[in-house]
Amino acid sequence: MNNTYPAEWEAQAATWLAWPHNPQNWNKRRTEIEAFYGTLIAWIAQFQPVCLLIPPERTVPESISCTWTDFKYPVYIHQIPTNDIWIRDYGPFFLQGTEGKLQVKFEFNAWGAKFPPWDRDNQVPQHTSRLLNQMLLSFSPVLEGGAMEFNGNGIGMTTEDCLIGDNRNPASQLPQIVTLIRKVFGLEELIILPRGLFGDHTDGHIDNLARFVGPTRIVMCSISDTASPNYPIFADTKQRLLAWMRTRPETTWQLDELPLPPQRLSGEEVLPASYMNFIYVNGGVLVPTYDSPNDQIALAYFQSIYPDRVIEGMDCRGVIEEGGSLHCMSKQQPA
Repeated sequence: MNNTYPAEWEAQAATWLAWPHNPQNWNKRRTEIEAFYGTLIAWIAQFQPVCLLIPPERTVPESISCTWTDFKYPVYIHQIPTNDIWIRDYGPFFLQGTEGKLQVKFEFNAWGAKFPPWDRDNQVPQHTSRLLNQMLLSFSPVLEGGAMEFNGNGIGMTTEDCLIGDNRNPASQLPQIVTLIRKVFGLEELIILPRGLFGDHTDGHIDNLARFVGPTRIVMCSISDTASPNYPIFADTKQRLLAWMRTRPETTWQLDELPLPPQRLSGEEVLPASYMNFIYVNGGVLVPTYDSPNDQIALAYFQSIYPDRVIEGMDCRGVIEEGGSLHCMSKQQPA
């Protein structure tokens, strides 16, 4: 097996999304979330095609879909059953292998069986592989897309809490799972951090904690409030990443930090807002914002490291109510 997983800043063929329809999550905010998706699709379609999954029994409101013919790039609607919008986690990993383009599927069980049902979501890679006529490789461990981060040059990053735990994979299988991940994605090394953002019901996905922003550059969350439950998590993350970088003296690595937006509550539940949940498109970066002064710090940071890309923020205060943001709800298909 000789596979590679391109970095997300590399050229993309399309962005995959899943239309919001789950009544348990979205009925009370149906108009709001549909308008959010209309805006998101319109923004992405300035840069590249959008592939939108809609269950056969659902439709997109005409007030939204009627504008899609005016976009620079097409919006392709595929009638594929889903349970919810978080295609980052249940959608396929698009790889380049020795036999050409292929898709990889791991088991999806709604983040440790927390949010049933997930039967439709777990079958999405079977549909997309047939749709694109690509080979599908399936593996039995539970692993979500948001749990994995890649620099496109043989280095991956994840958190241990996403690899093992109740209703995930047994701790005794961790060495075998790490070996499998490295083999499947063609990784020289997998950085494993212990924990992710406090309150993240995915058990701490890496895409809310730290991301690669270049082949040898990582950005991570930071917080100055020593009373915050995230303070020791971020301090430990920084220490471990710097220690790992020192093990690679042949390469100059850089670690950046971005302040966390203020964490909001939904009842007693912490909503895990993070600027790490940004997405790339061809020529652009879309950054989640949360009506915080730190929004401008995040936008200025991304503009500084990607001066040739369009950098824009999108208000994600509504969608974070369900625990996710832009990266969680999208999946890039490499060119």
